[in-house]
Amino acid sequence: MNTYTSPITRSITLIVLLLALCRTGMYATTDKQTETLRAKADMLHAHGKNDSAMIVAEKVLDTAVRRKDTVLMIGTHSSMGVYLRTAGKTDEALKHYNEAMRLCSMPGVVARGGEEAVQEAAVLYLNIATLHIDMKNAKQALSCAAKSAGWTARCKDKALKAQLYSNIGSIYLMAGDARTAMKHLGQSYKLSVETGQNDAALTAVAYTMAAAQKAGDTEALKQWDATGERLLPLATAETSRLVFYQVKCGLLMNNKDYKAALPVFDKILSMKCVAGMPFVQYDCYNNMHMAYAALGRYDKAYASLQKATALHDSIADKQSADNLRELTVKYETKEKELALARSETKLAHLYTTAMIVAIIIIVAAAAIIIYIQRQRRRRRELELDFARLRTDTARRLTERYINGLESERTRLARELHDGLCNDLYGVEMKLALADSSHPAVGMLNKCREKARRISHELMPPEFRYATIDEVIADYVEQCATEQCVTQCSLNPEDADWSVIDDATALEIYRIVQEAVGNAMRHSGATRVNVDMRMESGSAVMTVNDNGRHAPHRSQGIGQRTMNQRAEAVGGSVEVSSGEAGTTLRLTIPLKKDV
Repeated sequence: MNTYTSPITRSITLIVLLLALCRTGMYATTDKQTETLRAKADMLHAHGKNDSAMIVAEKVLDTAVRRKDTVLMIGTHSSMGVYLRTAGKTDEALKHYNEAMRLCSMPGVVARGGEEAVQEAAVLYLNIATLHIDMKNAKQALSCAAKSAGWTARCKDKALKAQLYSNIGSIYLMAGDARTAMKHLGQSYKLSVETGQNDAALTAVAYTMAAAQKAGDTEALKQWDATGERLLPLATAETSRLVFYQVKCGLLMNNKDYKAALPVFDKILSMKCVAGMPFVQYDCYNNMHMAYAALGRYDKAYASLQKATALHDSIADKQSADNLRELTVKYETKEKELALARSETKLAHLYTTAMIVAIIIIVAAAAIIIYIQRQRRRRRELELDFARLRTDTARRLTERYINGLESERTRLARELHDGLCNDLYGVEMKLALADSSHPAVGMLNKCREKARRISHELMPPEFRYATIDEVIADYVEQCATEQCVTQCSLNPEDADWSVIDDATALEIYRIVQEAVGNAMRHSGATRVNVDMRMESGSAVMTVNDNGRHAPHRSQGIGQRTMNQRAEAVGGSVEVSSGEAGTTLRLTIPLKKDV
């Protein structure tokens, strides 16, 4: 659920689904009763009652056949194809579309039907193009859209032509032909302006913007965007403004202009019509979640994600209820048909009823299972998002702590070198001038050298002229004292340690430095061995001493710091203590391209 959902395609689809209703005012040649029935069928379809719409349409078709009204038959078959397509019955829809096309090709149909026949033909091929879009048949969709455009050019009703060209342009856009889409949408805009249809003009502008963006025509996109902004105050229908804002949001999100997209999403959510559009609300909050996340505003992102999730669940619940209600309607319709068909036997009646009930139960159970699976998947996604956020936060805190530690080390090193060492040198020189044989002179010299060595240890090493193995080997050698022997070994000796980047090398150096220092300062060790080796795609550093066992030493600040440094570069630290001493093992995985 954390993928970007463009509202452009959804908006286009919603408009195209309403093609059956674009024939308003085309029923002039039919009688009043037939006109009423066609309008009723379209209304039932608009409310999702496709089965009921088909029953009414069949009555209209019977009237058309009885009267031999070819134009009415074309329009009715076209409408029935839309109803069946919306219900997911593609094969049955194609049968009605094919019959309508056959009637259109009959000689003399257009001559006798006049303007009404031309309009019905334009709508028919547009509806067929929409079906092919649903079936992912882009080539067939474009062919039918071209035929619809030919019929549309012959229409006399400019208002209807504007609507038809808008839908034709949408088909071309969804089929991938953005340039042709812009041409038809431009015609729709021109006719809409001529007929004073500001809402239709704004819709045409919105889809032209989408087409220009897909075609890569930046200049046209800017011009149409400006045109849309001028039309916005003139549009009276919220749905037109909604389409424009949805397309604009889609373009802004595609261009990763998240800051500009957020206020547009707010405008969409403030519209009254959106209150009854949970899909639109879901798209807004889902995309706002991703926009806020991209801007680093994780609190806002999480709040938007919660709202999107709640809407997703409510939509799923409504869909399940609608499916069950649709099945119930089908069941009741079937019961009525069976009551009229008394010629069937009681056995057949009982068998049919049992099958329908079984189907209802199976579908309902499947819907419940799907819902539960989606809930579980959503919960897992939320848990993963939270875990990633928590891990990222911990990583950033660790980086800040380590960076602060390095800064403080550098400051202390400079204070020791530039301040304390210089002061000790001054006192040493004054005392030497007074009495060069005084034992305090040698003591001061040792203190100054010790402070100087500590300051060098605190400063981060330079890796421009030396690799990590050379730096550590030099450090271990310098750590040797009369009381403690230190040794560094490399395995294999010819290993290429330059593959480790400077940032990782610094963390390795600090961890080894801390381990060696702890062994020499706190355990009373007389021997400290450092082993560096390359094995199985990892760099492994082992620090071993023969000091006294200290069971609680691993819980100190030093150990916590070593663990944090290792985690910062994807490594791990293991410490084991016994009678023979303490062993620290640092493992750093090498990059795959190494």
